[in-house]
Amino acid sequence: MRSRRNIDGGWAWVILAATVFNLSVMGTLTITLGMFQDQFLQNNDGRTAYISVLCSLFMSLQSILGPVASVICNMFSIRTSIMVGGTILSVGFVATSMTNTLPQLLGCYGILSGIGFGIIYTPSVIAVGHYFQEKRVLANDIALSSVGIGILSGPHLIGWLIDQFGWRTAMSTLGCITAQMVLTGSLIFPLERTKQSKDIMFCCQRNNNQREEITAIDSEPRELSGKVKCLHCKRCSHDSASVVICKTSVSMFTVLKDKILLIILFNYFMEMMGYSIQIVHLPSYVRSVGVPPAKVPSLFTAYGLTLTVARILGGAMCNDKKIDLLMVYISSQGLKALLVISMPLFAHGFAQLVLYQVLYALYYGFGYILLTPIYVELFGVERLATVFGVTLCVGGMSYLIGPTIAGALYDITSSYSAGFHIGGSVSLLGSMGLFLIPILRRDVKVPGDPENKDCLVVPENMEHLVISENNESLSRRGSSDCIDITEGT
Repeated sequence: MRSRRNIDGGWAWVILAATVFNLSVMGTLTITLGMFQDQFLQNNDGRTAYISVLCSLFMSLQSILGPVASVICNMFSIRTSIMVGGTILSVGFVATSMTNTLPQLLGCYGILSGIGFGIIYTPSVIAVGHYFQEKRVLANDIALSSVGIGILSGPHLIGWLIDQFGWRTAMSTLGCITAQMVLTGSLIFPLERTKQSKDIMFCCQRNNNQREEITAIDSEPRELSGKVKCLHCKRCSHDSASVVICKTSVSMFTVLKDKILLIILFNYFMEMMGYSIQIVHLPSYVRSVGVPPAKVPSLFTAYGLTLTVARILGGAMCNDKKIDLLMVYISSQGLKALLVISMPLFAHGFAQLVLYQVLYALYYGFGYILLTPIYVELFGVERLATVFGVTLCVGGMSYLIGPTIAGALYDITSSYSAGFHIGGSVSLLGSMGLFLIPILRRDVKVPGDPENKDCLVVPENMEHLVISENNESLSRRGSSDCIDITEGT
């Protein structure tokens, strides 16, 4: 285990470098999905909808297995999850290169490789959040920007391998590359945990004179003197003795009771429906409008370059605490949705498609870079793995539905335009739903497990919600995990 002194420095930079490599490879896997689908369509007899299910299942499992990856992270470590996922992913790609039928392709590529992708994705994204605090937005910006490296280089590599040796060699090459993620994952050592301790805590909701003894694990309780109001129970502690605040783990079912999270899940479902159609069907759309397939990697180069620059600049700009991250996120999503809706109306040549890719990457880069910081702000870093896993699970269902609907519409209309119109429309609807979050935050309460009545839960980003009876100020002292609230003098 690594010492917590490595946060924002030391081994944290090694973690960032390992994450950059992993996310670069994932960028290649994601952006080349449509290229492989186009090859599957040309080399196999089957309906577009069936092939779309095969490819969207790969992306879907990446997200649906987010909660599974979160469980592995919480029970074992981020390191374990990445190493296990990388092994399964590598074996799945090599097995896919040996398939001869669509059912075999579905099993090896859609299911086996998808399982590996799902287990490795969540821990790779959240690893940086655990090792950085003050520089979290910047580090997250650098990590997610590395996806652009894979987007820039991956299509050219895969396109060249397909042209020279066929899609099977390209697939087996990806299997060798993803095997290296097991090595980089082994570098992500878990942080040290505080020693287990047994402390006396005072219930903030029962008889004020009653003392209950409970065990606190991996926490450093803090004593609070004075008269303290708890918004969790809407009462005040009249006991002159101390009230203890501690951190507790919250179950996934408890998290799902949060109305703000439900709005975000709705938004992410709609957003990923439009995004999945873009990823899976864009290469086939390019071929359908008469653009040579050899120019597809150049389109992704424009996309990847713009995405990288947008994420770096966006992260640097949004590192300013005066900027409302949620409003930037909503604006980026709305503009991107309008672009997807209008794309089939003007993108009929290579130059127009390059313009579309540049604008799409610009809006997507500014928006996605803010997802993790917004989650930390709304739910706290302690819930990051759980919330992120649930979000990815919901997005995975959208991945499975969006491309399948677009593929079925192509079978009916012989055009991919309807799929892009629908994808952009649902994304726009999802972005509009986010405007409810500022309204709900006006009545926000201290989050915690409502079944746990013995502990006042105050995350670091919401300590201002705990106030004294006379609205006295609160003070912070001791370790970064401690919150001490006292009566003013």
